[in-house]
Amino acid sequence: YEGRYNKFVFNEKTLQIFLNIEEGYAAKIRNKVGCMYSYVTMRLAQFEKAGLVTLQREGRINRYMLTEKGKRLKNDLERLISE
Repeated sequence: YEGRYNKFVFNEKTLQIFLNIEEGYAAKIRNKVGCMYSYVTMRLAQFEKAGLVTLQREGRINRYMLTEKGKRLKNDLERLISE
């Protein structure tokens, strides 16, 4: 992967946030990962800017979903972690 992903991959909390995006909502990700809500939303915004997630607004609630690019990265990361 290009160098722009390095800042995401090498931070443990950021990696946990990325791997738990299937939870969909920042508050659920925060609860699962155990870090501040503002940190989760900041990282999700960076993932969106990098084209790894999309944001879908449901009223006042934001739901995050992996893009195809994000799914490929997640699969690769999970494979690396499991080795």
